[in-house]
Amino acid sequence: MDKKIVREKTKQYINSEGFVLPKDVFRDFFSHLIKLAGFGLGGMFILPGKKAGRKAAENFKKILGENLDIETIKECIIAYFEESRQCIFEQFELTENKAIIRVKHSVFAEGIKSRKPTCLPLGGTIAGMLEEFLGSTWQPKEKECIAQGKEACLFEIVRTK
Repeated sequence: MDKKIVREKTKQYINSEGFVLPKDVFRDFFSHLIKLAGFGLGGMFILPGKKAGRKAAENFKKILGENLDIETIKECIIAYFEESRQCIFEQFELTENKAIIRVKHSVFAEGIKSRKPTCLPLGGTIAGMLEEFLGSTWQPKEKECIAQGKEACLFEIVRTK
């Protein structure tokens, strides 16, 4: 499917179903939430992300059709995050069983300092989208994070079932 169509449909979806929240307000809220929750509760951030991702992908399938090819799936995921200004994709390699994703300007990490990765909701959302688009269970792992002082956030998301 043409990338311009995917972007336009995504923009319409974000504009009709999204809401505006200043990044600094969100960062303050999220950084405090991470401090309160601790990092032993990664599932607390991944599982809701997965649910949100499955819902977003379900909406994409309603808008664009059920049988999307792998390139269109990638574009849906990229468009969703970039149009909602959650992050900017630098790299996205996707096969039937694995995704390698590198993003900059993650709203979950930029302006936050942490010894551990903080973009668990972002990874969970991508995993949830892959589950809805491609089936099976996908598990995200954030290998590097901007909050750790890295240049970008690096995810490896693998099909587990």
